[in-house]
Amino acid sequence: MVCGRYMKPSKKISADMHKLLIEKRMDGFSIVEAREASLSGKAMPNELGKYHQRIYRQIWQLEKKNWLRSEGYGKSKRYFKTAVFESFQFHLKTNNKRSYAAENINSNYSVLVYERNEAQGELEVVLGEIEEYRSLKNRFPELESRLTPFQEDATERSARLLSRVNVLTKVLKTLTEGAKEC
Repeated sequence: MVCGRYMKPSKKISADMHKLLIEKRMDGFSIVEAREASLSGKAMPNELGKYHQRIYRQIWQLEKKNWLRSEGYGKSKRYFKTAVFESFQFHLKTNNKRSYAAENINSNYSVLVYERNEAQGELEVVLGEIEEYRSLKNRFPELESRLTPFQEDATERSARLLSRVNVLTKVLKTLTEGAKEC
């Protein structure tokens, strides 16, 4: 017979989510509440969108893993820990490459992080448009001549946005590597 406590499996979690879900024990929260709790007054008003997007993406990932579940829609949507979440022991991810280096970079460059995130968001939307045009053309071949110009326009926009994301990512990587050397 084994005595003692059962050891929960260990999982890695981002610093933001560790702070919110483990340290602050948040449950039944909205994205805005999570963002505000995460910020603790350290962000400038022009950075709120970036933090909102960052928190949303992390929560979305946890929801995909079935660690969180949601109830409601839109702004009234709330997130709750699941039994799956409670079955794990969490520790911080180390060397989280997706964490935003803007906090380590001179704040003058935080606008570059914001611009990159905006371009990434736009790129995701445009890629969704391209896929939808393909789907519509397959379902309704008689509309192909009308849909093709829209699809080509979306493809050109995606190329421009991808270029922008790549350039800004390289610049930010260079800045963070430079900051580490100092």
